[in-house]
Amino acid sequence: MSKASIILPTYITKQPSTGKEVKFRPFTVKEEKALLLALQEEDITTVTTAIKNTVGVCTSWELDPETTPYYDVEYVFLKIRSKSVGEILDLIGSCECSPTAKTPFSVDIGDTVVKPSPVENINIKIPDTTYTVIARHPSISDFASLAQTNGESATQVVANCITSVFTDDEVMSWDSTEKMEFVESMSPKQQKELAQFLKNMPMTSIPTKYKCKACGKEHVGSLSGFENFFV
Repeated sequence: MSKASIILPTYITKQPSTGKEVKFRPFTVKEEKALLLALQEEDITTVTTAIKNTVGVCTSWELDPETTPYYDVEYVFLKIRSKSVGEILDLIGSCECSPTAKTPFSVDIGDTVVKPSPVENINIKIPDTTYTVIARHPSISDFASLAQTNGESATQVVANCITSVFTDDEVMSWDSTEKMEFVESMSPKQQKELAQFLKNMPMTSIPTKYKCKACGKEHVGSLSGFENFFV
């Protein structure tokens, strides 16, 4: 006798950085439990692995979370979450008027934005050299690496985000070690534009707005970060 199983619906969204259509399904109860258990462990590696697995499985690995920009993974994860649990996130807002001032409010996942407008890759000319690099935005694994080392792996992440290096005459076939050596050999001036590209990367957020129940103050802001999107 075959096992009974639910046929899950398929939805379509667009990857912010490319505009490419991505098919996805809701996550299952079993997959949700894995996500919540990962969050409870408060370990960045465990959480990152759970998110990557969820996004990969729910998109039939059409979206590869290892190479996809961090904000794309966040955006698609939110779309998956909305079709799995619901469009509305119920939250509690605080206020500086009092430690006990707590205001329930809701946000709509449909209001999710990615700003500034993403680009896939960018060509950056390294000043005072013949080199040009093609850079990508960090992946979720890159962010996990930064979090684990308190930013000490920043140079390695920059090197990881370089997809190609070339001159007018040659395309370099460098491995990760050689890219790392290349980045470390730059002066701060030469690194500046590359660092700015990474610093100013788009972010996924949901606009928030509520009025404090205690003092009536309007609070306008945004919600970002996977720890909040798990709610």
